[in-house]
Amino acid sequence: MLSIVTTPEGRAVQMLPVTPMIYLDHWALRQFSRDTALTSRFVNVLRSLGGTLALSWLNLGEFATVSMVESRREAEAFVESVLPAVFCIDVDLSGVDDREKSGDPVPHADRAAVPLLLNGDGSGDRPFTAKGLFEPLFNPELAETKDRLAVNVQGRLESLREEYHSNALLADVVHHAEHPDALAGTTRTRAIVRTLAGTFFPDLRRRITLNDAIDFLHAAIPIAYCQVVLLDGGMRDHVERARARFRDTGITLATVFSGQDGLGQLLDLLEKRWPARTRGREGSAD
Repeated sequence: MLSIVTTPEGRAVQMLPVTPMIYLDHWALRQFSRDTALTSRFVNVLRSLGGTLALSWLNLGEFATVSMVESRREAEAFVESVLPAVFCIDVDLSGVDDREKSGDPVPHADRAAVPLLLNGDGSGDRPFTAKGLFEPLFNPELAETKDRLAVNVQGRLESLREEYHSNALLADVVHHAEHPDALAGTTRTRAIVRTLAGTFFPDLRRRITLNDAIDFLHAAIPIAYCQVVLLDGGMRDHVERARARFRDTGITLATVFSGQDGLGQLLDLLEKRWPARTRGREGSAD
């Protein structure tokens, strides 16, 4: 949740991860953006709950290959209708883990992205805006950056999977990653990322694709810090395998939906599970 607050140093932007926090992968964001009925229902339930849409730099980067300007404008209109109920979430795995290790109370906050949503100096009636946020993103250089990121993540997952099958020590570490001693020696973020990555390792026959790599980034941090996430169906299966491994550990993951049915199921869950309230807070990310 974004707001303008007054501090001893002057006006400043405050960002709070207000629950329930919902994350949408690229497909889901576009589906909600293009369907006015879904948009209206999403906005209404989010306002009634006082919840938050988590928006990542990967959400933005995915539009680098969306050539239809109308689709990019639809995404702007969707986020605009949600504001100020937006939390900029960082899906950089190592960055979030490093901040958690340092004791940051909101390690998943992407503070550098907040100025992108600031409307001028934030002094008007609408201090935040998504206008102009997505439309310029159709960009070959940005697309190449996203592709390099996907190649790097794919290569890392492939390398670890090969080592898993050739190194008994690594295989043993993966098999016991949810043991209390293993969890005690790491951060919650690293534990979730490690276990989610491990769900790719057993099956050598299935190639890990570039789309898998991007879907992995859409999932790893959001399932750790959001309450509801909408992902690709294949990635949802990996999350459910990770969830089963965390049973009885005290580590919980977001509720995950996928596919066309998941759009309505997500909204049904929000409307039925969470009581409407004025506002809730889970910490700050000034």
